[in-house]
Amino acid sequence: MSVVDIKGIKAKPGEKSLGFLDVGTTSVNTYRIPVAVINGTEEGKTLCLIGGTHGTEFASIEAVIRIVQNLNPKEMKGTVLAVTVLNGPQFEHRSAFLSPFDQLNQNRQFPGNPEGTLSQRTAHVVFSEMVSKADALIDCHGGDITEDIDDMVIVQLGPNKEANKTAAEMASCFPTKYVVTHKPGEIGGSSGVATEKYGIPCITSEAGTPYPVRERHVRFHYDGIMNNLKYFGIIPGKPQMVQPTMNPVRYRFKTNLGGIWHPYVDLAQMVSKGQEVGNISDLFGNIIETYKVPEDSMVTFLRVFYSVNVGEPLIGLVVLK
Repeated sequence: MSVVDIKGIKAKPGEKSLGFLDVGTTSVNTYRIPVAVINGTEEGKTLCLIGGTHGTEFASIEAVIRIVQNLNPKEMKGTVLAVTVLNGPQFEHRSAFLSPFDQLNQNRQFPGNPEGTLSQRTAHVVFSEMVSKADALIDCHGGDITEDIDDMVIVQLGPNKEANKTAAEMASCFPTKYVVTHKPGEIGGSSGVATEKYGIPCITSEAGTPYPVRERHVRFHYDGIMNNLKYFGIIPGKPQMVQPTMNPVRYRFKTNLGGIWHPYVDLAQMVSKGQEVGNISDLFGNIIETYKVPEDSMVTFLRVFYSVNVGEPLIGLVVLK
C-alpha cells in the first residue's frame, strides 16, 4: 500500500489525513473543499464520498462527517476519499438550491470547468483530484430548504454494463424501499456523469430535510455507506443488502396556482386511492386547488414552505407493490 496524495493532503498506509483544496476566490474570500483521505493498510478499492453538493442537505453532510470520524484506517483495505461539504457558499449562506455567488446549481455543473465560475471550478476540482482516482462514487443528498425527502437511491446508468450492475448492488446496500435509475444524459451535469467520464459506478442517496435533521435520515446515509464499504471489502464484515423495487410508479403534484400550501399527510405515510392529501388556498383562505391520491401509495416528498408559487412541486408519491 502506498501513500495517497490528494494535492498535498497525504495519508500513509494506516493513516487518516484532513485538509482543504482551494477551488476559487470571491472578492474577499478563498473557498475551499474540506477533504478527508483515509488510507488502509492493504491494497483495495477506492470509494469517493461527497456530502453537501447542495449545502443545506444537512442529514447527508452529517452522515459523511460521521463516516470520516469513525473509520479506522488501520482496519481498512483500500482508501476512502471524502468531501464533507462540497458547496461551501450554499452551506454558509443557507441559500436554497443555488450558489449565492454565481446562481448555479452545483449538481448541474459536473464535470466542471477549471476556468469557469466558482461552482464550475468546484466541480472540476472534486472530479479531477478525487473522483478520477475512485473505483466508485456515492453522492449524498436530501431535501433542500423547501423540501422533505424520504429514503431513496438513484442509480446513474452509463455505457459500462458492469458498472451499472455494481451501481445497482451499491444502491441495495442502502436500507431503501425503492431505487430509481437515470439514463445517460437524463440529468445533465449531475455527479452521475462520472460513470460516463470515468466508467465507474455512481449512485445518489436521498434522505432528509434541513430542519429538523432527523437521526433516521442520517442513519439511512450512514448505514448505506458502511454497507458499501463492506461490499467493496474496504472494511470487514458482510453488507446487509435489501431487494428494493426498481423504478416504481411515481406521482408528483405541482401547483397550478400560487398561494398557501396545507398538507394533510406526513412523510413516509401510506395513503389510499381518492384520499385528499392537501390543498392550496388564496390569501383570503379560499381553497383554490385540492390534491387527491390516484392509487394506494407512500408519501416520499413534501414541500415544507407555507407559501408556494406556480409550478412548484408539493407532494411526491411512490407506489410500492
